[in-house]
Amino acid sequence: MMTTPSTQIDSESGGTAPKKGATPTMTGRQTGNPMWVWAFLITTIALAGIGFIFKFVEFVVSWAKSDGVDFALVPIATYLAVAAGYMCLFVWAWRRGMFKDIEAPKYRMLEMQDDFDAKERRP
Repeated sequence: MMTTPSTQIDSESGGTAPKKGATPTMTGRQTGNPMWVWAFLITTIALAGIGFIFKFVEFVVSWAKSDGVDFALVPIATYLAVAAGYMCLFVWAWRRGMFKDIEAPKYRMLEMQDDFDAKERRP
C-alpha cells in the first residue's frame, strides 16, 4: 500500500489515518469536475426549472379561471415558503464559504477522537 507523506498506517484498523496537522493529499484522482458533469448538472436543473415553471403557470391560470383549484393554495404556498427558506440557507452557507473545504471536518473529527482517547487513557 502506498502512503503519501500526510498519512500513516493505523495499527488497529490497518488503514491510513492523517497525521496531526497534515493536510490530506489526493493522489491518482482528478481534482476538478469534467465538463460533462457540469453540462449534465446545468441541463438537469434547467429542465426541472422549466417543468416547474410550466406547472406553476398552469396552476395560476386554472386558479384565475376558478376551475376548483382552491384546495391546493395552502400546500403550494407552504411549498414555496419552505423552498424559499432552503434557498436562503443555501445562499447564506455558500457566501460564508462552508462549501470550500468539505474534506477538513472528517479529519478534525478524527483528531478530536484521538484527543478524547488520549484523555481516557490518562489516570
